[in-house]
Amino acid sequence: MSPSDSTHSGPRSVLVVGAGGFLGRAVVRSFADAGWEVRGLVRDPAKGELVRARGGVPVIGDVLDPATLAGALRGCDIAIHLAAHPSRDEDEARVRVEGSRRLVASASEAGLRRLVLGSGYWVYASRPDPIEEDAAVEPRGESRVNFDAERAFLEAAPRDSIDRLVVRPGMVYGDGSWFRDQATAIRDGRYRVVGDGRNRWSFVDVADAADAFVRVVVSGVSGSTYNVADGHPAPLREFVDFVAGQLGVPPPDSLPLDQAEAEFGDDVARHLAADRPVSGQRLRTLGWTPRFATYRDGVPPVLREMFPRRGR
Repeated sequence: MSPSDSTHSGPRSVLVVGAGGFLGRAVVRSFADAGWEVRGLVRDPAKGELVRARGGVPVIGDVLDPATLAGALRGCDIAIHLAAHPSRDEDEARVRVEGSRRLVASASEAGLRRLVLGSGYWVYASRPDPIEEDAAVEPRGESRVNFDAERAFLEAAPRDSIDRLVVRPGMVYGDGSWFRDQATAIRDGRYRVVGDGRNRWSFVDVADAADAFVRVVVSGVSGSTYNVADGHPAPLREFVDFVAGQLGVPPPDSLPLDQAEAEFGDDVARHLAADRPVSGQRLRTLGWTPRFATYRDGVPPVLREMFPRRGR
């Protein structure tokens, strides 16, 4: 059964775990705009105010704390796990992997019908052909944590009592996360393209990515994975040159792969140079259509928001 088949009266209720993060805040807003009652689980009370500003009710707690997690889930229909802890690798693994197991257990006890795990497209192996959800994976570095979280999420007991779906966004751009760092480095002349830049990245605007979570919750097929990308992957060199042009600065220099491996480490360098042309066709069959067809439509307003004196 999908949430759209529910006989539940009144607004449906969703818990967003990690609601204070870049994507989490957007997901809160998308569900609130769609008429859902939204709770946002955050560790930091200051981030709770960000949740409230986007139409959600903040709950201060931790996905690793069974007591606060049980309280946050009480009365909810759905939960979405987006929490991360990027400051330390061991904490990141616990929040993503062990947090997935604890969320499944607590959600089952609370009688939830559906859970969604936010992962990422970096789990896929680099390849020239369009990447569907069943394409080969090659988790390494940061993507290993997401892959391990997926396995824990799908395999945690109880196995049959609750729908589980995985969402793998591509490069989610907006005023925050990796894109703010990249755009700032391009503006300041510090960014370098790893390799020749012909490798393709797959992009999606943060609000479009958040809307995809709503669509998956409402219409997704239990046990399925959904890629989230605008369907127009672009060479990295083309993308960063476009950003530079919008900011009125010269195109970034290049950095040979071997030098990038020495500077950033093998895993990071190879992720940056990987070719990942993701298809989002499975998601589109659920009725999802991004507002921004390509990054060329969506990036300029983000840059104007980030750098009002520099963006065109």
